[in-house]
Amino acid sequence: MDPYQSLLARLKQQHTPYAVTWELTHRCNLACFMCYNVPRTHPELSTEEALDVLEQLARAGVLRLTFTGGEVLTRSDFLTIARRARELDFAIDIKTNATLITPHLADALAALHPVSVEVSLLGATPETVQQIMGGQDTFERILTGVRLLLDRGVRVTLNSLMMRINLRERQAMMALAHELGIPHRVVFKMSPDDDGNDKSRGQQLSFEEMAMLYGEMCEPFHPRPDHSQARTCSVGLHTCLIDPYGVIFPCVELRIPAGSLRQQPFETIWREAPIFRELRERHTLAHMPACRACPLQTYCEGRCSGAAWKERGDLYAPHTLACRQAQARYHSLHPTEPTPSPPLFLEPAP
Repeated sequence: MDPYQSLLARLKQQHTPYAVTWELTHRCNLACFMCYNVPRTHPELSTEEALDVLEQLARAGVLRLTFTGGEVLTRSDFLTIARRARELDFAIDIKTNATLITPHLADALAALHPVSVEVSLLGATPETVQQIMGGQDTFERILTGVRLLLDRGVRVTLNSLMMRINLRERQAMMALAHELGIPHRVVFKMSPDDDGNDKSRGQQLSFEEMAMLYGEMCEPFHPRPDHSQARTCSVGLHTCLIDPYGVIFPCVELRIPAGSLRQQPFETIWREAPIFRELRERHTLAHMPACRACPLQTYCEGRCSGAAWKERGDLYAPHTLACRQAQARYHSLHPTEPTPSPPLFLEPAP
């Protein structure tokens, strides 16, 4: 194990929160129909409060910060917050739709030396992007922003959420990323709103479509170990989410509040919140009887406690999308064999 991986392993064992995602705002200049954010009526953290949070995170041992939204660049104080984060030696990642990036702002972002800037690419044509994201000339503005960053040496990654509306453009999106010379990540998961409502409009991929994409992607996959203490994700161990109002949650999906930074220090919430203690002590396959018994559980990389909680009110239950993904992955790897069905609630795969 190299020194960096050794460090991360030690931090995980110590439950040091070395990576934090921070939703700086729920405001956005676009209107993606599948966006899961639910803006509140109370005020977002002020500049002064945000700067104090940075100091608390530094004392707690956080090494890496991901700034996201909403759209982070709609906050007029974003650069003030990000510059202070760099002064405190945080490695930072930025998630943005890139449509607000000007040459001057690209200069400022490059000066931050972010680990990466992640940009959503939800189509390969102006028409599809317009249907999904709204706005004016959105596709062209995204590409302009990306190229401004690339011209300044910023590492950019394109992320594509695959839906039925943009599935036919998947090859063109891959080709565009290749033309730009930057990484391209494909995800399938459409999340319900933070309040549990589903705005996906029937756009979630079918089993057949997911299996086709897994086959096309040709990414190496090794079934994970099957033992009772295995975890389906690392939620609660070394990372968490801060929302724009200072509320801490285990992750982007799992919106069970752990505490508010307007009422308690970060380190107190991280060490003592009941939801974090439960996730650290019980979040293993031993406490997930349906998943433990599932013939596909070693093929399941998508199981999410937050999604299970939204769908079934149970942190330890399966959830439909992860089961479908596991079926699709199995089918892509074993196309001539019958695809097993997860227990309890899913009908057999086609």
